[in-house]
Amino acid sequence: MQQTVTKKRIEFIDLLRGWAVIVMIQTHVFNATLVPALTETWYFQWLRFVDGLVAPSFLFASGMAYAVTTRRKINDYLSFGPPLFKQVGRLLFILLIGYGLHIPKFNYYHLRYEAGPLAWQVFWQVDVLQCIAISLLFLQGMLLLLRSEKRLYMTMIGVTVAIVVATPLVWGVDFWGTVPVPIASYLNGLHYSLFPVFPWSAFLFAGALCGYFYLRAKDAAAGEAGAGSIARMMARTSWWAAGIIAASFVIHPVASMVYPFYGYWLSPSFYMLRLGLVLLLCAGMYLFERKRGVSPRSVVALVGRESLLVYTVHLMIVYGKFGYFTFADRVHQTFGYGEAALTTVILIAMMYGLAFAWSWVKSAPQRVKRLTEGVVLAAFVAVFFFGPN
Repeated sequence: MQQTVTKKRIEFIDLLRGWAVIVMIQTHVFNATLVPALTETWYFQWLRFVDGLVAPSFLFASGMAYAVTTRRKINDYLSFGPPLFKQVGRLLFILLIGYGLHIPKFNYYHLRYEAGPLAWQVFWQVDVLQCIAISLLFLQGMLLLLRSEKRLYMTMIGVTVAIVVATPLVWGVDFWGTVPVPIASYLNGLHYSLFPVFPWSAFLFAGALCGYFYLRAKDAAAGEAGAGSIARMMARTSWWAAGIIAASFVIHPVASMVYPFYGYWLSPSFYMLRLGLVLLLCAGMYLFERKRGVSPRSVVALVGRESLLVYTVHLMIVYGKFGYFTFADRVHQTFGYGEAALTTVILIAMMYGLAFAWSWVKSAPQRVKRLTEGVVLAAFVAVFFFGPN
């Protein structure tokens, strides 16, 4: 029965994460290519609002995925078995990729002789991958400390609320003068960081909590006919989402008078509105999967399943500095909506092809997978040391 739980859950989580990555591609392409005047139109403002749900959805889905893998491997984790060390290694690898995407330029000569202090300060900025990796490492550490899945998630309710409430206060302090820059960058976005743990980790923790309650509902369904308890849980999630969204508008004027340093984008209101919308998206993805089913080769599901690869490669294509210029520099915000939309479609198609190919490689014999990994690694090393500066 547990195997069925995992399979069903991963499908609609993949849909949520895949939707986030696909919209993320559109966001990055539009930001890099659109003529600045077009970003002032009412249409773009609505588009920006939708784009603003991408990061919360991506983080939320990562938290839900953690909940299901923890349920399947909790005994190995608590006994310090090999799956624990594999999980920690994977999270450290995600952290490494996050920092790798912010290398001033992927070229040895440039890093050794040309990159200045400012470039290395920017290097330490915290983006979504670093936020995910550190937040999941924190969850893993708390599980080892508390020794119980239930105690972990009950504790995380308080931690999530504390992060949301403390965010405006934390953003009022410049930590660069008091703690090392790599650590200070995780606390707020006063210096370059786009996704510091305050407040962004709270979306991941909320996703982990939602995943935990989903699995509890799935356990209850084991003794029932059908998935009635899960459907009821998702219905309650939708009502909770509506309540959170309504509450976000109510507390906004009160919170603005309480905090000495306050802005809407840092406020509990901002978090609650987007969390409510993400919860509605999550319930909608579950309903879609239940009513229509999900093909393992569908664009959204496959991109969601290979989200780390797609996220990394599409950023390298749009913003990566491997030679004399980047794609974003070459286009230099000269596209209209039509050109930007066509570029988005082409890039999504490329990323789907990449995800499909990598999915095939993973299912191929082990020697094929190792050979592919070796060729890719050798190509990166060659570009790093011998590519044009």
